[in-house]
Amino acid sequence: MNNPLRNSFKIQIQSLYLFEFQDFITELFMLRYGTENFIPPREIKDKGADGIITDKNMVIACYGPKKIDKDRYTQKIANDFKLYSDNWQTDYKNWMFVTNNNIPEWGITKINSLKKDSLQIGLDNIVLFVEELPSYQKRELGNYLNINKDLFALDYLKEIIEDLIKDASFTNDNVEYTKQIYFPDKVSLNFDQEDIPFIFQEYDSYFEKGVFNEISNLLFGYDDEDFEKLKHRIIYDFNNKTGNAKGRLYQLTEKYLDKYSNENDDEYLYYIRAILIYLFEQCLIGIKTIGENDITTP
Repeated sequence: MNNPLRNSFKIQIQSLYLFEFQDFITELFMLRYGTENFIPPREIKDKGADGIITDKNMVIACYGPKKIDKDRYTQKIANDFKLYSDNWQTDYKNWMFVTNNNIPEWGITKINSLKKDSLQIGLDNIVLFVEELPSYQKRELGNYLNINKDLFALDYLKEIIEDLIKDASFTNDNVEYTKQIYFPDKVSLNFDQEDIPFIFQEYDSYFEKGVFNEISNLLFGYDDEDFEKLKHRIIYDFNNKTGNAKGRLYQLTEKYLDKYSNENDDEYLYYIRAILIYLFEQCLIGIKTIGENDITTP
């Protein structure tokens, strides 16, 4: 995740207390471990268990204090572990302690004194768990925590570009975004007359929201070898689709959406299209105008 998004998650998670924190952990672990592998607390009548990860044979204990008090903190650890050992340890040999703060050294010592192989999950670990989720699941948690959706834009763009590079240059001058003066001519060459207003509408949306500049800045950060991979991957995929530019862009969008995301992920769809329209405008794919052919070779 980019730093603003990561920091937003961290701040929001740290501000969750008591049952709000436990409910969030349930949401996170349902995504991380899957509904078939995570039993939420409401289905197990508690007895010291705030969830069970079945395939890890592990019982969860959550603690979301508003402030850290050493005596209460260590007593909470002791109480939760006693409930676990009395009610669950026979059937579930592993125990996880999860909290909304980074566990103090004396907290770690207390947990180790009770069960040395316990899994201890603090705030930074939780943020890492969120970071490891696919984009559409991160977005679900972002909605749950009321995080500004604009913070996800860079995250989506970076993940899409890295996925494309991983599975497979412009020069630096080409990467730096400039609005192409021949774009209307290129649209006329590649799209049927009735589709032209819609492609301009889509293009204007990305341009006005600064999405093309974000793409440009991201691409500029990749080395030439990675950029070559991206370039050839897009050209290969575009040329192996059928029909006109509209049809090929649609087929590529569906291909990448199906492979890298979720069919109902509108945000991912938006940014996939933005990257493809950007590369279409910047000379990489589609029938070229005379102006483009003066700049690049097919």
